[in-house]
Amino acid sequence: MSAPSHRFIWFDFIRGLSAIAVCASHLRAVMFIDHSKLASSGTFEKIFYVATGLGHQAVLVFFVLSGFFVGRSVLRAGENFRIGSYALARLSRLWIVLVPALILTAVVDHVIGILAPGALTGVFQQVWSSGPVSSDEYSDSALNFFANLLFLQTIATPVFGTNGPLWSLANEFWYYVMFPLCLLAFGFIGSTRYGGQPVWRLAFGVLAVGLLLVLPSAITSAYPVWLLGLVIHFLIDRLDVTTRRIALGAGIALFIAALAYSKMTDLHSQLGIPPGLLIGIGSSLLCVGLANMPQPRNPKSAFVQASHAISSISYSLYLVHFPFVVLIGATLYGSQRMAPNAVGLAQFAGWMVVLMLVSAGFWWLFERRTEVFRNAVIPALQGTRV
Repeated sequence: MSAPSHRFIWFDFIRGLSAIAVCASHLRAVMFIDHSKLASSGTFEKIFYVATGLGHQAVLVFFVLSGFFVGRSVLRAGENFRIGSYALARLSRLWIVLVPALILTAVVDHVIGILAPGALTGVFQQVWSSGPVSSDEYSDSALNFFANLLFLQTIATPVFGTNGPLWSLANEFWYYVMFPLCLLAFGFIGSTRYGGQPVWRLAFGVLAVGLLLVLPSAITSAYPVWLLGLVIHFLIDRLDVTTRRIALGAGIALFIAALAYSKMTDLHSQLGIPPGLLIGIGSSLLCVGLANMPQPRNPKSAFVQASHAISSISYSLYLVHFPFVVLIGATLYGSQRMAPNAVGLAQFAGWMVVLMLVSAGFWWLFERRTEVFRNAVIPALQGTRV
């Protein structure tokens, strides 16, 4: 994502909150018994389980925001789009966190293998509804390490070790590839470098179609959700005040309705409407409205600072939290999960703070150096003709 802008402060807030929602969802699964097994359930318990049960929906919101920021950068490059510069920007952003995150996963998994080896062979999967499914599907091999570096998880190999959330990173990467390929094929971008040569456009088109045919449906089916981020790009500066308010109200209503619908699995088959698509439409309209709200008067307010902070560490939080969640769950809770009473909720809050602090430390060590890394690499690649 680009540098923080006060205009997009709500995007920062939503992005950070989405990462926290994913982490909270996974932590709750290993700590607390399922809602259906509670002896009694009041309003608080219902709200808690709903709020901590939106991890997958939060990932879809990530996709929409990614489609906006990354797709926007591609469209803004226009006729001057260069594959080499774009690839460097995207890969440096991904790898500077992914490489150490994979190493950290291997280290944490080694500790889990010593203290609770059953967690790596699927013992708790049915209890938690997350984590390694079986020893056959678990892999921390060097080959799988490099396959995950090339974003081949869920395509040719499983995710690396216990780090299940890496599935979405494969989605993201291949969306980054497919989108500019399609635009290059139609001559919408890169005309000064590739547009005058039909052979280039044909090659880009063949690659784009080939990817759509080869990639698994789990990736291609969510591509429209990522593309919905472009709705934000095209509408963000084209609406008057009244229409912006309508977009905000419609986005809030549709987003809430989509979240509710995503939990009604029986209704999905009856209506045949993918819940992810509705979440994408709702969140894109919501973002259009939020982006046109008045900018904060005080750039140093607690809300602005907190939103920037949680947005900054969101990628690190997403990539490093799950191995630690498995470690916590396997060594401290196992199959004996708790009820969400005062003691359990205090522990939950404490572990969330620990995971946030670990992620902030990881961001400080690696992710914050993204621009430094790019500036060190760019001079060595300035001679590329791609």
